[in-house]
Amino acid sequence: MKNNIIYLFISLLILTGCNEEEFFELQRPVQPPWLTLEDFEKAPIGAYYGLSGNGGFRSIFAAGPVAGEAYADGINLAPITDGFNTNGDVEDMYARRSEFQITLFDNSIFNSGYFAIGAANGALDFINENDGNPYPLANRQDEVDRIKGELLFIRAYAYFWLARAYMPAYPNDAPRIPLRISQAKNLEEAMSSPLASTNDLYALMESDLREAVSLLPEAYDPSLHPVSYADGRATKFSAAALLAKVLFQKGAFQEALEPLNLVLDQNNGLFDLSEDPIEAFNKTGVDRGSEVLWYYALWAGDGLGGPSNWKHPGRFEWYSASNRFAGGPANNQGRFMRASDSFLTEVGWMDENGNLTDEAKGDKRFNQLFVWLTPAGSGITEGENIYPEPNNNFRTTRSFVWGDKYYRGGDRRTNAVILRLADMYLLRAIIRAQSGDTNGATADLNVVRNRAGLDDYAGGAAGLEEAIHLERFKEMAFEGDRLYYLQGLRMDIPAGDRQGASVPYNSDFYSEIPDYEKNINLGYD
Repeated sequence: MKNNIIYLFISLLILTGCNEEEFFELQRPVQPPWLTLEDFEKAPIGAYYGLSGNGGFRSIFAAGPVAGEAYADGINLAPITDGFNTNGDVEDMYARRSEFQITLFDNSIFNSGYFAIGAANGALDFINENDGNPYPLANRQDEVDRIKGELLFIRAYAYFWLARAYMPAYPNDAPRIPLRISQAKNLEEAMSSPLASTNDLYALMESDLREAVSLLPEAYDPSLHPVSYADGRATKFSAAALLAKVLFQKGAFQEALEPLNLVLDQNNGLFDLSEDPIEAFNKTGVDRGSEVLWYYALWAGDGLGGPSNWKHPGRFEWYSASNRFAGGPANNQGRFMRASDSFLTEVGWMDENGNLTDEAKGDKRFNQLFVWLTPAGSGITEGENIYPEPNNNFRTTRSFVWGDKYYRGGDRRTNAVILRLADMYLLRAIIRAQSGDTNGATADLNVVRNRAGLDDYAGGAAGLEEAIHLERFKEMAFEGDRLYYLQGLRMDIPAGDRQGASVPYNSDFYSEIPDYEKNINLGYD
């Protein structure tokens, strides 16, 4: 964001070198950036677009979850010697290196995040400078409020991933990344961003999301809202879901119950777990799985009707049996983040001999959202798919389990699920369990288990918390959740398939600040 502002100032200076004083002589009065309320609808569209980054591989939506998987215990890296691909940054994260710059995050999270924050801040400033309603003659305060709520939500979501990617776990008061809550007015301000700590960012996110919940409508209403708001945009419930995750990360568990109860018990039938697990992940276009609270829509173009120029986030195939291109997961599986043996064993999906269990075969999530690939000619018979022949790339002699949640609509145009209901049920379940509400926690756990085709939890209070941990491990696998869930609970991060012991939750699971930011931002001096 700051760099873009600086480049703009430099461009202006170059122009003034030719025209000097004449450049600054106004030929006409300065016009506001959005002349009408209809124009102002472009403000949140631009901010959402910022989140998707400069090209599909630079999207927060896809890059953000990588660290949540690579640092944790749910994945392992497929061996390069067996013909699988790799990535240096992911290898470093998996090795749990500290004090290094994760370059894949610089464009995908740092630049995209501040791009979106800058777009949101400019529009929020515009609202504030006009006493909360720039268009009084339109008599639509509700629409201005809705747009403001979306802008606050987008800013909070951008900081949510900036905090995860570049900041120590909460709580921590060390200033690290630029804090922008308004648009820079000049070059000096752009180059002198104050620095925020983890604590600062979570306070801002909480404030923004509480206001967003109060401003946003529950759902699209064609009699009130433009068609561009119909799908893939923030509502009261998506803002409440993100607020619950922010409060959970802070350890404010009892406070998190309010937004969780709103999403789960007061959603007026808009969301439920009545469909099979795959139905959240196989939609392309205007359809939405019944549990999906917010998703990145790949069909809406610029949000104003253009169907073909929206960016398709890449990187999902990094931790997915890739359906991005034609041919399905077997023909496209050369990626490197596969399910760890420790994960499969811990959740009861693999026995001590490396075979699938009956529990795995009876779980809809395993059958619909994972794939077990077996090498051809190896003599291994377990598995439902075989690495393709002829294909000399794959030289592995063992089977692997891959996540298979992405591109399930047939190709890269599949909508990307970001917030969903099962996450909320399991968050409330662990909070209830830890506060002694065994019946409420068990009920929430069973909603998720039953949707997966499993029987009710039959254990008692003593094993309830562990049962919720394991259920969440299965439910949220390959969605970038595991590290942050354990951090929210202040639990050590297990070794997984690595050698060695668990490490503290507040270890250095984050990237160093990009060098280009430190070189320009005077706040680092």
